[in-house]
Amino acid sequence: MKIILRSKCCYLLLVAFILSSCGKIHFIEFEPIYIHANKAGAKVYHASYPQEIDILHTELDVSFNWDSAFVYGEAKITAQPYFYATDSMVLDAKGFKIHQIYQEINNSWQAVPYTYVDHKITIRLNKAYQAKEPFIIKVNYIAVPRKLRVGRDIFSADDRGLYFINHKGKNQLWTQGETENNSCWFPTIENPAEKMTHQFNIRVDEQYQTLSNGFLKESIKHTDGTRTDTWLMQQPHAVYLSMLAVGEFEITEDKWKDIPLRYYTEKDYAATAKKVFGNTPAMLDFFSKQLNYSYPWPKYDQIVVRNFVSGAMENTTASVFYSGLNLTAAQHEDHNQDDIIAHELYHHWFGNLVTCESWSNLPLNESFATYGEYLWREFKNGKEDADEHLYQMAQTYFGYAKNRDANVIRFNYADKEQMFDAISYQKGAVILHNLRTLVGDDAYFAALHLYLTQNAYKAVEIHHLRLAFEEITGKDLNWYFKQWFFAKGYPELKIDKFYDAQQQQLVIDVEQLQDTASIPVYQLPITLKTVSKNQVNYHDILITDIKQRFTIPFSAAPDYIKFDVHNNLLIKKQEVKSEKDYEKQFLYADDYLDKKEAIAYFDKHKTAPQAMPIFQKAIQDTAWPIVVKGLEHYKMFDADFRAEQLSKIKDLALTHPKSHVRAEAVKVLKRYYPKADYKDILTKLKQDISALVHKALH
Repeated sequence: MKIILRSKCCYLLLVAFILSSCGKIHFIEFEPIYIHANKAGAKVYHASYPQEIDILHTELDVSFNWDSAFVYGEAKITAQPYFYATDSMVLDAKGFKIHQIYQEINNSWQAVPYTYVDHKITIRLNKAYQAKEPFIIKVNYIAVPRKLRVGRDIFSADDRGLYFINHKGKNQLWTQGETENNSCWFPTIENPAEKMTHQFNIRVDEQYQTLSNGFLKESIKHTDGTRTDTWLMQQPHAVYLSMLAVGEFEITEDKWKDIPLRYYTEKDYAATAKKVFGNTPAMLDFFSKQLNYSYPWPKYDQIVVRNFVSGAMENTTASVFYSGLNLTAAQHEDHNQDDIIAHELYHHWFGNLVTCESWSNLPLNESFATYGEYLWREFKNGKEDADEHLYQMAQTYFGYAKNRDANVIRFNYADKEQMFDAISYQKGAVILHNLRTLVGDDAYFAALHLYLTQNAYKAVEIHHLRLAFEEITGKDLNWYFKQWFFAKGYPELKIDKFYDAQQQQLVIDVEQLQDTASIPVYQLPITLKTVSKNQVNYHDILITDIKQRFTIPFSAAPDYIKFDVHNNLLIKKQEVKSEKDYEKQFLYADDYLDKKEAIAYFDKHKTAPQAMPIFQKAIQDTAWPIVVKGLEHYKMFDADFRAEQLSKIKDLALTHPKSHVRAEAVKVLKRYYPKADYKDILTKLKQDISALVHKALH
C-alpha cells in the first residue's frame, strides 16, 4: 500500500516505507472524493475567494512565552478596498484573545467597534472608503495556537500555524502558513491570492537566532537580555508564505552573485550544512538562466527544524525543511537532498513570484516545483537520471489513482487540503514534461518566461499558463489543457502491429481502452521508430479516436518497431512483444526508459537466451540503475567473462559517481573474486565516504 505523507507544504513525499532519519511525520489516508456535496446534496464548486479588502502592508510586533506557548502580538495593517467602497473589513484570526482594535484617524489611534465570531474579526471603519483609498488599523492580541481544537478550529494538528518545540532542553519555534494557518498567529486575510509586504519585529532572548522573509533590517539589544530583530519584506508575496523561525541555530554563509545565502542548522550539523545545501548557488544560476528570469528576491535562506509538520515549505526567501536534512557526510553521499532543495527553490518563481489564485489551481505551484526536481537532475546528473526520477513520479501517481483519482485542476474537493496529493505534484509534473516534449524546449521555456513576466507578483489560474503557451507557439492548446488538466485519469492503449506483405505496409492498430464515460478520448501525438537494415526512421501519427488504424509503406517487414519514442509515462500500453523485441529495444534504445523497460523484462525472464548478453552489456551502460542491474546478475556470467571484467568492476567500485553503483561493485568483488584480485584497491575502498560502500565491505 502506498503511504501518503499528509502535507500542506510545497514538497509532498509519497513513499512505500519510512526511513528512520525522517523524523516526526504525520500520515493520513484520504477516502476517494470526486464530487463533494453539501447536506442538501448539491454539488460544491470552490470558486476563487472574493477580494474585497487588499492588504498592502503588515507591521507585526511579536514576542513569545515558551512555557505557556503564547504569542503576544500587535499588528498594524495598511489596507484598502479592492474595488467597491466599504466601511468595514474582515480579518481571519483563529483562537485569539483580542485586547483592543484601533484605527489611525487624523494621525492618532482611535478605538473602533468590532465583532469576533467564528475566527473572523469584523471591524467597523470610521467611514466608507473608496477603491484604492488606504486606511490603517491596529490589533493588540494574544494568540494561543497550541490550544486550537482539531476538528473545530483547525482541520488537523498540522494546521496550528506556529509551533513551540523543545528538543533536549533546547527551544525552537517555527511557522507553517500553507494553506490558511498564518491567521493562527497574526490577523490577516487568508486567501492565496492576497499579497502584501511586511515588517516583522521579533523579540527574543539573546541566545536565539531569528529568521523571516526579506532581509534583516536591524537588530536592537534591550537591557532585559532580549533582542528585537526587524525583518523587512519589501516585495509583495502571498500571506501564506509569510514566516518566522526562532531557535539556537548555527548559520553557514554562502553567496550567489550578489544574493546572500544562509543555511540554518543545529550546531551538530553545521559542519555538513555546506555539503547538504552546497548546490544552491548552482541551482540559482541554472534556473535563472533556463527561465531567462533571474532569481527575483533579495536573499535566500534555508533552515532545518525539528518536528516539522511536512517535508518542506517554500516561504519566500526563507524555506523550511524537516529534520531529514540533518545529514552526516556519509548519509549525504548515499541519499542527497537535492530534489527537495530544488523543489523549494523552483517555487520562488512558480508559487512565490506567480501564485495560484485559488487552491483549485494549486498545480500551478506544485506541478512546476516537482518538475523543477527533474530539470535540476537533468542538468546536474544527465537525462538518464532525470528520466528515472520522472518514471518514479508516474508510478507514484498510478498507485495513488487506483483509489482516489481526480482532475488535476479541480473545484469540487471536499477540503482544500486534499489538493496536496500525487495528482497536483507527480501527475502534474509529468504533464508539464509532456508539454515540453510537444512544443519543444525553445518554445517551452520561452512560454514560461512570458508567463512569469506577464504575471510577476500576481495571482493566476491555469488559463494564464495556456494563453502564454499559445502566444509563444501560435498553436491552440486548449485540447491539451482540457484533457490533461481538466480531466481525471489517463489513456490506456491496446497496440497491435503487423506487416502486411501483400500491401507492403506496416499496420498499427490502436484502441483506447479507458472508460470514456468518465475519462476523455485522448488526442495523442505519437512518434514511431522503425529500424530496417540498420536504417532508422521516425514516423508521426495522431491518435484522436477510440479505434484507429495507421499504415506506413514498407517494402519488407522492419527489423524493429518502437511505439511512442518519447515514452509518454502517463499512457498505459498493452502491446505484445517477443523476447527478441525486448532485446532490440535495449540495443536500439533512444533513451534510458527504453532500456529500463527491456532490462526489467529480462529481470523477470532470466532463462531467456537474450538475458545474459543484455546483463553483460548493462555493466557498460551510462545509466547507473542499468549498471546496478547488470551487477546484480553477475552470478549468471561465466569465469572467462568475469576475468575480462575485473578491471571494469574495480573501476566502478573506485570511481563511479553514484555510491549505489560503487557499493554493488564492491559486493561483486567480494562474492566472485578472490581477495588477492582486488587487494590492491582495498585501502582506497575503505576511504570511501559512503555508508553503503562500507556496509558492502563488511
